[in-house]
Amino acid sequence: MKEKLFYGGKRKMNTSQRIKRVNWVFAATVGISIITSFIPISTFVHNSAVLLLISQLILVFPAIIYIVTEKVPYQEAVRFRRIRPANIFLLILFTILIMPLTSLVNAISMLFVENKITNTMTNITEQNSFVIALMITALIPCIFEESVYRGVLYNEYRKMKPVSAIFLSAFLFGILHGNLNQFSYAFVMGIVFALVIEATDSILSTMIIHFLINGSSVLTLAFYPKLLSFLESVYNRAVESNNTNVINMVTEFMGGTDFTMDALMKNSQQALTSMSIGDVLRSYGPMALISTGLALLVYRTIAVNADRWQYIKEMIHAEKKEQHLITLPLAIAILICIVLMILSELV
Repeated sequence: MKEKLFYGGKRKMNTSQRIKRVNWVFAATVGISIITSFIPISTFVHNSAVLLLISQLILVFPAIIYIVTEKVPYQEAVRFRRIRPANIFLLILFTILIMPLTSLVNAISMLFVENKITNTMTNITEQNSFVIALMITALIPCIFEESVYRGVLYNEYRKMKPVSAIFLSAFLFGILHGNLNQFSYAFVMGIVFALVIEATDSILSTMIIHFLINGSSVLTLAFYPKLLSFLESVYNRAVESNNTNVINMVTEFMGGTDFTMDALMKNSQQALTSMSIGDVLRSYGPMALISTGLALLVYRTIAVNADRWQYIKEMIHAEKKEQHLITLPLAIAILICIVLMILSELV
């Protein structure tokens, strides 16, 4: 793979130099995140959506500085290019097929650690309209996070070691989420996103998938209050008619007669954590295996449509084994993230 050089003013940097600089982007992001964590923002801002927006701005700020100072056009820095209309439909289908894999990884991780993002997502949907919640949790993250991880970071890493870049960018994507539960499925999806961007040669494809995955969570949480209202009405009618079978069924499902979002989520998590890993694999595994297999077929079709399939097959041979992607600032930032992630599970 021929190395491509970019120009920033009168400077010309090779890929190795640029990797050192993008590693500083991630290190700076970690540093700013730690510094701002000591600012009691939640004391003044009580809306979870605003807090999430602030965290997204912190994430993207160093990347913006990098793009501006290097004088690299945004489209080139993150590979923002048009994709074929037929592939948009296939990307939607691919997203639907890959989601059972995400659910499997999430379920396995919840056997060992708590799902900490659910409460935040619930607060956002309860405190804001559906449109605002969708914008804050799906639209903005799909642009900001993809621009940083698959754009600035992965786009530079791949020029030296394409295969290693897939796993490193996915790992960085996972650890900056700050907890083991989100790390597990973010790492898996980070690998998927990197493969998709290679299949289409455009970050727009991963933005679409990222938006659909996050958006489906918002849609689900927005639907939950209607489910709770329905269950409460069923329970009340059962009480009036003294239908003990229905009363027992609804009570067991809710883990009591407290028809609240917290009660439903708590009962769902308790049901999952009481399962063994064998139970989880039997419950989620078959669907994940079948759908992921179908997703791979769709993925190949996407790559063929974009004339990228041959490139993907040859990508492994482009690895420059004598080069290294991890520099000292990146290694320190990774270590800090791992320590903080472990501490978040212990506290």
